[in-house]
Amino acid sequence: MSEMLEEVIVDPALSGDMFLRFTDEAEMLSVLFHDVAVEWETVTDEETGEVTKTPIAFESRPRFANTDIIGVIYRPTGNTLTDDEGNEYPEQEALDGFHVNIRAEAPIAELETYRVYPNQPVRIWL
Repeated sequence: MSEMLEEVIVDPALSGDMFLRFTDEAEMLSVLFHDVAVEWETVTDEETGEVTKTPIAFESRPRFANTDIIGVIYRPTGNTLTDDEGNEYPEQEALDGFHVNIRAEAPIAELETYRVYPNQPVRIWL
C-alpha cells in the first residue's frame, strides 16, 4: 500500500524560527546577550559569621539557547572585478543590518521588532 505524504505549510509568522535584522552588531549584542556572573568574592563577617558573595567577574552569554549569528550578509552585484594579479571575481555588496537566526518553540514577542521574512534566507535551521 502506498502512502502519500501531505505537505505541511507553516505560516512563518507562527514559527519559532525567527530571522532577525539589527542595525549593527552593538544593537544585536544589547538585545540578545546579557552579562552573567562567573566569579564571586566571598566575605565572611567576623562578628556575625554571615557570608556575603559579590560578583566580581562577568561573561556575556546569549539569552536564547539556539542563537545563530550570521552577521553582515553580502550578495553579488552582478559586476565582475579584477584583482592586481588579473583574477576575476564577483563584486559583492553588503545588505543593510546585522543578521541573526533564533530557533525557539514559538515566536518570542520581544524580538518581533527585529524580525524579517527573507525570500531567500542565507542560512536556515535543519
